[in-house]
Amino acid sequence: MVAEAPLQDLVGEATCFVCLDFFQDPLLIPECGHNFCWGCLTCSWGTSESEASCPQCGQTFAPHSLLPNRQLARVAEVARRCGGPWGEEGGSFCPKHFEPLKLFCKDHQTLICLVCDRSKEHEGHWVIPAEEAFPEYQVGISQEESLGRGIQCLPSQSFYYKDIIEKVKKNVVAEFRELQLWLEGQEKLLLTKMEEREKDIMARKEKGLAKHMEELGSLDHLIQEIEEKHQQPLSKLLQDIGSILKK
Repeated sequence: MVAEAPLQDLVGEATCFVCLDFFQDPLLIPECGHNFCWGCLTCSWGTSESEASCPQCGQTFAPHSLLPNRQLARVAEVARRCGGPWGEEGGSFCPKHFEPLKLFCKDHQTLICLVCDRSKEHEGHWVIPAEEAFPEYQVGISQEESLGRGIQCLPSQSFYYKDIIEKVKKNVVAEFRELQLWLEGQEKLLLTKMEEREKDIMARKEKGLAKHMEELGSLDHLIQEIEEKHQQPLSKLLQDIGSILKK
């Protein structure tokens, strides 16, 4: 029918890329122009407060720059009434016959209209009113939605933990580098002190050696003087013995 395509376009424009359901509190990313449910978007970027990326195109954006899209929220509400889940105001419409989907085919597990029920496709099938089918499947759908949201959060959580691991690695490398620089500084300081100590020891050694050589020179001079005195007469030697011993 003529109205079928516009209705499908309306439903498509009002559907979130992440949860594939009608927008709930839609937010606009100014950097790329894409819209997402508030819950889907906050789940996708994890705990980052400084930078996140668009789930659809990957464009980075600052979370504080998001804008509430109230006009899109109204469009989603209209689309929900025209083609949303059974039980909301206005019900759903069959895409083939554009009739209200008031019946549920258990064989095909899908909503159908009165025209579908009379067709050969659903001939002999177990068909019940949609109002009776909705409570029966509501619990299962809720559980699947919860699981789906959890799975959607897994990629963002994995990126979050990967980011934490990378930060820990960088911190470990930085700390070891700092420790290495400190050890190198301590090594240089210790080597400098050892060199100074070695120079001091060598200076003292040279000073002691010079003094020892000086004493040896004095002793040689004294021996030479005694030998010279020994050649003199005994009376002369005894006369000078006092001055010789004082040396």
